[in-house]
Amino acid sequence: MNDKLIPADAQLAAKRGFIRTTAQAYGTSLAGGITSTAVLAVVTGEVPLVATAVTWGVALVSPLIAGAASYFSILARGIPGDYAPEA
Repeated sequence: MNDKLIPADAQLAAKRGFIRTTAQAYGTSLAGGITSTAVLAVVTGEVPLVATAVTWGVALVSPLIAGAASYFSILARGIPGDYAPEA
């Protein structure tokens, strides 16, 4: 008898979803953060420290939030078709 609330295969799929989503979001977020900071520096002629810190803070935190959303979505809804093992 299996007393687990969440099956092991769903937990594994959720972990994979977290890693995949977080990695993809970091790729986009860091590139956007660098671009935003560079554009602001060129336009204003200086590097605004507050805007740079906020931009980089968001670029570092938002991918973790996206990964967590993916993780909990898979746990709540089950394994998406793309993550299911082939029969």
